[in-house]
Amino acid sequence: MYRLPRYYAPRNYRYGYQRFSIGITLGSMLFANQYWINDPYTYRLPEAYYPYQWVRYYNDALLIDTRSGMVVDVEHDIFW
Repeated sequence: MYRLPRYYAPRNYRYGYQRFSIGITLGSMLFANQYWINDPYTYRLPEAYYPYQWVRYYNDALLIDTRSGMVVDVEHDIFW
């Protein structure tokens, strides 16, 4: 597990934490640039290549298809 600063959800996101799984489609506000994990290797995550991007969502890391918003991989509870 990796300790990071507190996670702040997007301003208009009113749903709180939900445990997402593969196949869910997210709104673009949840995978905006400020949530990107730019160095996945630091967190022992596999490299992501376009159109995929690892993003932080609360204490989880989600691999997102940035074209559709679909979650293609999930690592739960790696941040605290």
